Amino acid sequence: MSVNPLPYSDFRSDTATAPTPEMFAAMMKASLGDDVYNEDDSVKKLERYVATLCGHEEALFCASGTMTNQLAHRVHLNNPPQSALVDIRSHVFNYEAGGISFHSQAAVYPVMPSNGRYLTVEDVASRLILDVDVHYAPTRVISLENTLNGTIMPIEEIERIRALTKEHGIKLHLDGARLWHACITTGLSMKEYCGHFDTVSLCLSKGIGAPIGSILVGSENTIKKARHFRLLFGGGWRQAGILAEAALWGIKTNWPTMEDTHRRAKWLERVFLQVGCHITNPVDTNMIWVDTSDAGFTVDDLIIELAKEGIKISGSGCAARVVLHYQITDEAVERFIRVLRKMACSPTMKVSVDLTRAAMIEQPTSVFEEDPDTPGRISTQQLPFAESPSSRSASSTSLSSSSLGSPLTENDSPMMAYIKDSSYDEAEVSRRHGAMGVPNMKRCLFEESQEQPVEETPVQPVPRQRRTESNNGRPLERPRSAYEPGVIKSKVREAELAALKEAHREYVVPERDRPVLRTQSLDLAEHEARMFTVQLERPHTADKKKVSKLQYRLAHNSASKAFKRASVRLVRWGTLLSRES
Repeated sequence: MSVNPLPYSDFRSDTATAPTPEMFAAMMKASLGDDVYNEDDSVKKLERYVATLCGHEEALFCASGTMTNQLAHRVHLNNPPQSALVDIRSHVFNYEAGGISFHSQAAVYPVMPSNGRYLTVEDVASRLILDVDVHYAPTRVISLENTLNGTIMPIEEIERIRALTKEHGIKLHLDGARLWHACITTGLSMKEYCGHFDTVSLCLSKGIGAPIGSILVGSENTIKKARHFRLLFGGGWRQAGILAEAALWGIKTNWPTMEDTHRRAKWLERVFLQVGCHITNPVDTNMIWVDTSDAGFTVDDLIIELAKEGIKISGSGCAARVVLHYQITDEAVERFIRVLRKMACSPTMKVSVDLTRAAMIEQPTSVFEEDPDTPGRISTQQLPFAESPSSRSASSTSLSSSSLGSPLTENDSPMMAYIKDSSYDEAEVSRRHGAMGVPNMKRCLFEESQEQPVEETPVQPVPRQRRTESNNGRPLERPRSAYEPGVIKSKVREAELAALKEAHREYVVPERDRPVLRTQSLDLAEHEARMFTVQLERPHTADKKKVSKLQYRLAHNSASKAFKRASVRLVRWGTLLSRES
């Protein structure tokens, strides 16, 4: 089995696979013909192999899945007004830049599956537009996707939709970018799936692991017209045999390993559920859709922690997509699981909902209300605390709305008992104030003296001005959140660099055991020393300014200007003499 040639494990997509030495060896055997003239033997061998595998007459090797999907729709949609019916979550509708409307001049009608997983014949039949009313664009193509978000569409539903399209003369296309996975999981052959469709697009750079390419299968006339449109789209390529050999090697070698990939995906799904995450889509193949809202950590935190272990995933907030492929090993999955368990057990990652609610409830609502028995003093009975610390620690989750208005007594809190027992001696306070020479001193800023009442003056509201500069004259920076995309990217980059340095320390050969070559890369200490030497050799800014001033003076003094004028005159006289001669 081929190992991962990259220094990290990429769980973002199955397009992240890298060519291996075995694949490079297969590419070295490729023919060097011209595919635009249909003269490349390696490309023709790949196209015949896939067409036979899918039970169709011909196949066309293209650069991307977007191109094969758009070519299929362009061939089928050739007589406007027309429309295509697609799944609202499909790739052709969301991630191909509106290509159906642009290339094929067709309206696109998206349909949401009623079961939330895959389209049924009832979903399609209710949205079908027949050629009976001139106000609407009739449906000419129904486009399905299998698998979609890792979910397999049952073959029985495909057969029912195919019967509907035959009844109304509508073409049926399949975006089968990951149909390879569906065949491994269900045990059905490619011919059993592809035989129900007029055209099928198969990606070769995802689970198959080729560096580039997708292939379109269909009838002979369909592929002939698609080849013409491929050149029109700018998709004709010359010596494409090296890519075709890589794709053919991937089909024969990597396709059978998808069963192990699905086993690892199920393994990772179980751990996600154990740590409190939600799985938002069925894990039928190699894709896991995760919601971490109830797990106590965000996807942004998870991305940073995984980057320290040399793992990359995609997502933000509380939603993430984890995709496995043949270059994800058991060891990489174990490192992923180790990070998940550490974050689930870390108290700093947990969101303390109870403490947040208690902190909001314990805010006093009338701290400046006076005690009716003693004017000028604040009543401690009017501070509506919810619960005492002792009772809250015993039942932190049982916060009822009835306890919000109950007053805090000395039986609930030792601090309240201390406040209750402490006496307030007016005579002692007056004696101390008199000894300090302040006979009418106010006890607080809000207390007025009876002998000298303070005149009330109307307060004019002052417009709030935004500070744009600090005390030293520099512009103030906007406060940055820890979850901004730039901050998260920088943290992920730092974690990745730390992981790479750690891996370099583990596998580097000691200096005394290895020969020093002239082409060998420098280590970190020698690189820093050289950079420091280069900085010392550079002229300072002041020297640069002196040189530029000297050059300016030499170029703009009177002698230099006179020399320039004489040179121009000599050139003009020379030109005039040459013309006369």
